[in-house]
Amino acid sequence: MCTSLTYTDTANQPYFARTMDFPTTTPWRPIFLPRHYAWPTGLDTTRQTRYAILGGGRLPVNFDSCLMADGINEAGLSCAELYLPHAVNYQAQPVAGAINLTPQGFINWVLGEHTDVAAVIADLQRVRIIAANWGDADQVYPFHWLISDQSGASIVVEPTTAVLQAQPNPVGVLTNTPILATHIANLNQFLNVPGSSFSSETAAAARTWIAASRPLPSGPVPTRRFIHMALQRLGQPQLSPATVVPTLLAWLAGVQLPYQPDHEQLSHNYTHYRAVIDLRQRAYTFIARQASAPRTIQLTATMATNWQQPVIYPVV
Repeated sequence: MCTSLTYTDTANQPYFARTMDFPTTTPWRPIFLPRHYAWPTGLDTTRQTRYAILGGGRLPVNFDSCLMADGINEAGLSCAELYLPHAVNYQAQPVAGAINLTPQGFINWVLGEHTDVAAVIADLQRVRIIAANWGDADQVYPFHWLISDQSGASIVVEPTTAVLQAQPNPVGVLTNTPILATHIANLNQFLNVPGSSFSSETAAAARTWIAASRPLPSGPVPTRRFIHMALQRLGQPQLSPATVVPTLLAWLAGVQLPYQPDHEQLSHNYTHYRAVIDLRQRAYTFIARQASAPRTIQLTATMATNWQQPVIYPVV
Protein backbone atom coordinates (compact mmCIF):
# COMPACT_ATOMS: atom_id res chain seq x y z
CA MET A 1 0.00 0.00 0.00
CA CYS A 2 0.93 3.69 0.12
CA THR A 3 4.19 5.36 1.11
CA SER A 4 4.51 9.07 1.96
CA LEU A 5 7.06 11.57 3.20
CA THR A 6 7.63 15.22 3.95
CA TYR A 7 10.83 16.95 2.85
CA THR A 8 12.66 20.29 3.15
CA ASP A 9 15.25 21.36 0.58
CA THR A 10 18.43 23.44 0.97
CA ALA A 11 16.37 26.65 0.55
CA ASN A 12 14.09 25.60 3.43
CA GLN A 13 11.26 24.90 0.99
CA PRO A 14 8.79 22.22 2.23
CA TYR A 15 7.35 19.38 0.14
CA PHE A 16 5.04 16.43 0.55
CA ALA A 17 5.20 13.26 -1.59
CA ARG A 18 3.36 9.94 -1.80
CA THR A 19 2.51 6.84 -3.77
CA MET A 20 -1.16 5.90 -4.10
CA ASP A 21 -1.50 2.14 -4.02
CA PHE A 22 -5.08 1.85 -2.78
CA PRO A 23 -7.17 -0.61 -4.84
CA THR A 24 -10.15 0.91 -6.63
CA THR A 25 -11.93 0.48 -9.94
CA THR A 26 -12.46 4.22 -10.55
CA PRO A 27 -9.33 6.11 -11.64
CA TRP A 28 -7.36 8.41 -9.37
CA ARG A 29 -6.68 11.79 -10.98
CA PRO A 30 -5.91 15.42 -10.07
CA ILE A 31 -9.02 17.20 -8.76
CA PHE A 32 -9.68 20.84 -7.86
CA LEU A 33 -12.37 21.62 -5.28
CA PRO A 34 -13.48 25.27 -4.97
CA ARG A 35 -14.24 27.37 -1.95
CA HIS A 36 -17.77 26.83 -0.60
CA TYR A 37 -17.87 23.28 -1.99
CA ALA A 38 -20.63 21.39 -0.17
CA TRP A 39 -19.60 17.81 0.49
CA PRO A 40 -21.55 15.00 2.18
CA THR A 41 -20.06 13.57 5.35
CA GLY A 42 -21.73 10.19 4.78
CA LEU A 43 -23.78 10.80 7.93
CA ASP A 44 -26.80 12.55 6.37
CA THR A 45 -25.11 15.91 6.88
CA THR A 46 -22.99 18.17 4.68
CA ARG A 47 -20.09 20.50 5.34
CA GLN A 48 -18.72 23.30 3.20
CA THR A 49 -15.12 24.15 2.38
CA ARG A 50 -13.77 27.59 3.19
CA TYR A 51 -10.56 27.05 1.20
CA ALA A 52 -9.92 25.75 -2.30
CA ILE A 53 -8.18 22.36 -2.58
CA LEU A 54 -6.04 20.67 -5.25
CA GLY A 55 -4.99 17.04 -4.95
CA GLY A 56 -5.38 13.42 -5.91
CA GLY A 57 -8.88 12.00 -5.83
CA ARG A 58 -11.57 10.13 -7.67
CA LEU A 59 -15.30 10.28 -8.36
CA PRO A 60 -16.86 7.21 -6.72
CA VAL A 61 -19.59 5.27 -8.48
CA ASN A 62 -23.15 6.34 -7.63
CA PHE A 63 -21.99 9.21 -5.41
CA ASP A 64 -22.16 12.85 -6.34
CA SER A 65 -19.04 14.05 -4.57
CA CYS A 66 -15.28 13.79 -5.06
CA LEU A 67 -13.28 11.56 -2.74
CA MET A 68 -9.84 13.04 -1.99
CA ALA A 69 -6.85 10.94 -0.94
CA ASP A 70 -4.35 13.80 -0.61
CA GLY A 71 -3.97 17.43 -1.51
CA ILE A 72 -3.02 20.97 -0.67
CA ASN A 73 -5.25 23.95 0.01
CA GLU A 74 -4.82 27.58 -0.95
CA ALA A 75 -3.18 28.34 2.43
CA GLY A 76 -0.40 25.79 1.85
CA LEU A 77 -1.72 23.05 4.16
CA SER A 78 -1.40 19.45 2.94
CA CYS A 79 -2.96 16.19 4.08
CA ALA A 80 -2.93 12.56 2.94
CA GLU A 81 -4.60 9.36 4.10
CA LEU A 82 -2.85 6.00 4.42
CA TYR A 83 -4.22 2.59 5.38
CA LEU A 84 -4.19 1.53 9.06
CA PRO A 85 -5.99 -1.82 9.45
CA HIS A 86 -6.32 -3.50 12.86
CA ALA A 87 -5.53 -0.33 14.81
CA VAL A 88 -8.34 2.23 14.50
CA ASN A 89 -10.96 3.03 17.13
CA TYR A 90 -13.93 4.58 15.31
CA GLN A 91 -17.21 5.47 17.00
CA ALA A 92 -20.30 3.41 16.19
CA GLN A 93 -22.67 6.38 16.14
CA PRO A 94 -22.39 10.18 15.80
CA VAL A 95 -21.61 11.97 19.06
CA ALA A 96 -23.77 14.91 20.14
CA GLY A 97 -21.90 18.22 20.04
CA ALA A 98 -18.93 16.81 18.09
CA ILE A 99 -17.75 17.28 14.52
CA ASN A 100 -18.77 13.86 13.22
CA LEU A 101 -16.92 12.64 10.12
CA THR A 102 -16.55 9.39 8.25
CA PRO A 103 -12.92 8.36 7.56
CA GLN A 104 -13.00 9.41 3.90
CA GLY A 105 -14.21 12.91 4.81
CA PHE A 106 -11.39 13.74 7.22
CA ILE A 107 -9.17 15.19 4.47
CA ASN A 108 -11.97 17.48 3.26
CA TRP A 109 -12.38 18.74 6.82
CA VAL A 110 -8.63 19.32 7.31
CA LEU A 111 -7.99 21.07 4.01
CA GLY A 112 -11.37 22.71 3.59
CA GLU A 113 -11.51 24.38 6.99
CA HIS A 114 -7.93 25.07 8.19
CA THR A 115 -4.91 27.15 7.21
CA ASP A 116 -2.08 25.38 9.05
CA VAL A 117 -1.11 22.50 11.30
CA ALA A 118 -1.68 24.51 14.48
CA ALA A 119 -5.29 25.21 13.48
CA VAL A 120 -5.89 21.50 12.85
CA ILE A 121 -4.44 20.57 16.25
CA ALA A 122 -6.63 23.15 17.97
CA ASP A 123 -9.74 21.61 16.37
CA LEU A 124 -8.89 17.91 16.67
CA GLN A 125 -10.49 17.19 20.03
CA ARG A 126 -13.87 18.23 18.64
CA VAL A 127 -13.76 15.53 15.94
CA ARG A 128 -15.13 12.00 16.13
CA ILE A 129 -14.55 9.49 13.34
CA ILE A 130 -17.68 7.43 12.76
CA ALA A 131 -17.63 3.90 11.39
CA ALA A 132 -19.89 4.50 8.40
CA ASN A 133 -19.54 3.93 4.66
CA TRP A 134 -18.97 6.80 2.25
CA GLY A 135 -19.80 6.77 -1.43
CA ASP A 136 -19.32 3.44 -3.15
CA ALA A 137 -17.36 1.91 -0.26
CA ASP A 138 -18.48 -1.57 0.69
CA GLN A 139 -16.69 -1.35 4.02
CA VAL A 140 -15.45 1.17 6.56
CA TYR A 141 -11.83 1.92 5.76
CA PRO A 142 -9.17 2.33 8.47
CA PHE A 143 -6.88 5.32 7.91
CA HIS A 144 -4.23 7.44 9.55
CA TRP A 145 -3.20 10.83 8.18
CA LEU A 146 -0.02 12.79 7.52
CA ILE A 147 -0.53 16.58 7.70
CA SER A 148 2.02 19.33 6.99
CA ASP A 149 2.12 23.03 6.18
CA GLN A 150 4.35 25.55 4.46
CA SER A 151 6.22 26.34 7.69
CA GLY A 152 7.58 22.79 7.61
CA ALA A 153 5.44 21.67 10.57
CA SER A 154 4.24 18.08 10.23
CA ILE A 155 2.02 15.79 12.31
CA VAL A 156 0.45 12.35 12.15
CA VAL A 157 -3.12 11.71 13.32
CA GLU A 158 -3.92 8.10 14.22
CA PRO A 159 -7.50 7.37 15.40
CA THR A 160 -6.52 4.77 17.97
CA THR A 161 -8.63 6.49 20.66
CA ALA A 162 -12.04 8.15 20.48
CA VAL A 163 -10.52 11.61 21.00
CA LEU A 164 -8.05 12.33 18.20
CA GLN A 165 -4.49 13.28 19.08
CA ALA A 166 -1.72 14.77 16.93
CA GLN A 167 1.84 13.51 17.19
CA PRO A 168 5.03 14.84 15.61
CA ASN A 169 6.70 12.71 12.98
CA PRO A 170 10.46 13.14 13.42
CA VAL A 171 11.25 10.64 10.66
CA GLY A 172 9.06 12.48 8.14
CA VAL A 173 7.83 9.19 6.61
CA LEU A 174 4.55 7.30 6.89
CA THR A 175 3.31 4.08 5.31
CA ASN A 176 0.43 1.81 6.25
CA THR A 177 0.03 -0.34 9.38
CA PRO A 178 1.55 -0.45 11.97
CA ILE A 179 1.22 2.82 13.92
CA LEU A 180 4.02 5.38 13.67
CA ALA A 181 5.59 4.49 17.04
CA THR A 182 6.04 0.88 15.95
CA HIS A 183 7.50 1.96 12.61
CA ILE A 184 10.10 4.07 14.42
CA ALA A 185 10.96 1.24 16.82
CA ASN A 186 11.41 -1.07 13.83
CA LEU A 187 13.68 1.47 12.14
CA ASN A 188 15.92 1.64 15.22
CA GLN A 189 16.03 -2.13 15.44
CA PHE A 190 17.01 -2.37 11.76
CA LEU A 191 19.83 0.15 12.30
CA ASN A 192 20.94 -1.39 15.62
CA VAL A 193 20.12 1.84 17.44
CA PRO A 194 19.10 1.34 21.09
CA GLY A 195 15.66 2.39 22.24
CA SER A 196 12.33 2.71 20.47
CA SER A 197 12.25 6.50 19.92
CA PHE A 198 13.78 8.54 17.12
CA SER A 199 17.06 10.21 18.08
CA SER A 200 20.16 11.79 16.59
CA GLU A 201 21.64 8.28 16.64
CA THR A 202 18.88 7.12 14.29
CA ALA A 203 19.67 9.87 11.79
CA ALA A 204 23.42 9.24 12.05
CA ALA A 205 22.96 5.51 11.50
CA ALA A 206 20.85 6.21 8.41
CA ARG A 207 23.58 8.47 6.97
CA THR A 208 26.16 5.77 7.64
CA TRP A 209 23.97 3.18 5.92
CA ILE A 210 23.57 5.28 2.77
CA ALA A 211 27.22 6.34 2.70
CA ALA A 212 28.23 2.69 2.74
CA SER A 213 25.89 1.97 -0.23
CA ARG A 214 24.24 -0.79 1.72
CA PRO A 215 21.06 -2.23 0.17
CA LEU A 216 17.67 -0.77 1.01
CA PRO A 217 14.83 -3.03 2.18
CA SER A 218 12.45 -3.90 -0.63
CA GLY A 219 9.08 -5.53 -1.22
CA PRO A 220 5.44 -4.68 -0.55
CA VAL A 221 5.44 -4.99 3.26
CA PRO A 222 4.75 -1.53 4.80
CA THR A 223 7.41 -1.88 7.51
CA ARG A 224 10.11 -2.48 4.90
CA ARG A 225 8.90 0.41 2.75
CA PHE A 226 8.94 2.69 5.81
CA ILE A 227 12.57 1.77 6.53
CA HIS A 228 13.50 2.09 2.82
CA MET A 229 12.10 5.62 2.59
CA ALA A 230 13.41 6.67 6.01
CA LEU A 231 16.93 5.70 4.97
CA GLN A 232 16.61 7.72 1.77
CA ARG A 233 15.17 10.78 3.49
CA LEU A 234 17.49 10.78 6.51
CA GLY A 235 20.61 9.38 4.88
CA GLN A 236 20.96 11.29 1.64
CA PRO A 237 22.52 14.78 1.41
CA GLN A 238 19.90 17.54 1.48
CA LEU A 239 18.51 18.23 -1.99
CA SER A 240 18.59 21.54 -3.83
CA PRO A 241 15.31 23.10 -5.05
CA ALA A 242 16.00 22.13 -8.67
CA THR A 243 16.47 18.45 -7.84
CA VAL A 244 13.74 17.83 -5.27
CA VAL A 245 10.76 16.92 -7.44
CA PRO A 246 12.54 14.48 -9.80
CA THR A 247 14.46 12.94 -6.90
CA LEU A 248 11.38 12.42 -4.74
CA LEU A 249 9.56 10.87 -7.71
CA ALA A 250 12.52 8.52 -8.15
CA TRP A 251 12.50 7.60 -4.45
CA LEU A 252 8.79 6.85 -4.70
CA ALA A 253 9.42 4.68 -7.77
CA GLY A 254 11.75 2.64 -5.58
CA VAL A 255 8.85 1.60 -3.33
CA GLN A 256 6.00 1.47 -5.84
CA LEU A 257 3.96 -1.71 -6.26
CA PRO A 258 4.19 -3.18 -9.78
CA TYR A 259 1.22 -3.30 -12.12
CA GLN A 260 0.47 -6.82 -13.31
CA PRO A 261 -2.06 -6.79 -16.19
CA ASP A 262 -2.86 -10.49 -15.79
CA HIS A 263 -3.94 -9.83 -12.19
CA GLU A 264 -6.03 -6.71 -12.79
CA GLN A 265 -9.36 -8.50 -12.58
CA LEU A 266 -8.32 -9.95 -9.23
CA SER A 267 -6.59 -6.99 -7.59
CA HIS A 268 -6.12 -3.26 -8.16
CA ASN A 269 -3.47 -3.17 -5.46
CA TYR A 270 -0.65 -1.50 -7.38
CA THR A 271 0.75 2.01 -7.55
CA HIS A 272 -1.89 4.07 -9.32
CA TYR A 273 0.07 7.34 -9.11
CA ARG A 274 2.99 9.15 -7.55
CA ALA A 275 2.65 12.77 -6.43
CA VAL A 276 4.87 15.55 -5.10
CA ILE A 277 3.50 18.78 -3.63
CA ASP A 278 5.50 22.00 -3.38
CA LEU A 279 3.77 23.57 -0.39
CA ARG A 280 4.94 27.16 -0.86
CA GLN A 281 4.17 27.24 -4.58
CA ARG A 282 0.94 25.22 -4.14
CA ALA A 283 2.17 23.10 -7.07
CA TYR A 284 0.86 19.54 -7.43
CA THR A 285 2.98 17.18 -9.57
CA PHE A 286 1.14 13.99 -10.52
CA ILE A 287 2.24 11.00 -12.57
CA ALA A 288 -0.28 8.24 -13.20
CA ARG A 289 0.86 4.65 -13.70
CA GLN A 290 0.13 4.78 -17.43
CA ALA A 291 1.64 8.26 -18.00
CA SER A 292 5.00 8.76 -19.66
CA ALA A 293 5.81 11.97 -17.77
CA PRO A 294 4.56 13.89 -14.73
CA ARG A 295 2.26 16.89 -15.01
CA THR A 296 2.29 19.86 -12.64
CA ILE A 297 -0.79 21.91 -11.77
CA GLN A 298 -0.51 25.02 -9.60
CA LEU A 299 -3.28 26.11 -7.27
CA THR A 300 -3.22 29.83 -8.05
CA ALA A 301 -4.90 32.74 -6.30
CA THR A 302 -7.06 33.24 -9.39
CA MET A 303 -8.30 29.64 -9.20
CA ALA A 304 -9.06 29.94 -5.50
CA THR A 305 -10.89 33.24 -5.91
CA ASN A 306 -12.77 32.75 -9.18
CA TRP A 307 -13.29 29.06 -9.90
CA GLN A 308 -16.66 27.98 -8.52
CA GLN A 309 -17.00 24.37 -9.70
CA PRO A 310 -14.91 21.24 -9.16
CA VAL A 311 -12.48 20.36 -11.94
CA ILE A 312 -11.70 16.69 -12.54
CA TYR A 313 -8.56 16.56 -14.66
CA PRO A 314 -7.86 13.77 -17.17
CA VAL A 315 -6.00 10.75 -15.83
CA VAL A 316 -3.00 11.43 -18.09
